[in-house]
Amino acid sequence: MALWRCDIQLAIPEDVYNAIPLAKKQAARAAILTLKALAVRINAGQPNEEMTVRAVWHKCRHDEGKPCEPEQEI
Repeated sequence: MALWRCDIQLAIPEDVYNAIPLAKKQAARAAILTLKALAVRINAGQPNEEMTVRAVWHKCRHDEGKPCEPEQEI
């Protein structure tokens, strides 16, 4: 069976992200959760299983010369 596989990585400046209306942020999170609920692990239970049910975010501080904050599940 073929799968639609998607990896998205975005780095949005904090002030830009904070300016996004709460309703839009909540809608994006809801859409991600809906898609995540439909996702499956590739080759589940096999030695070559791939973790393909993953949606996380974290605050990145690399541009400040500091480590990232821990990832949080969406």
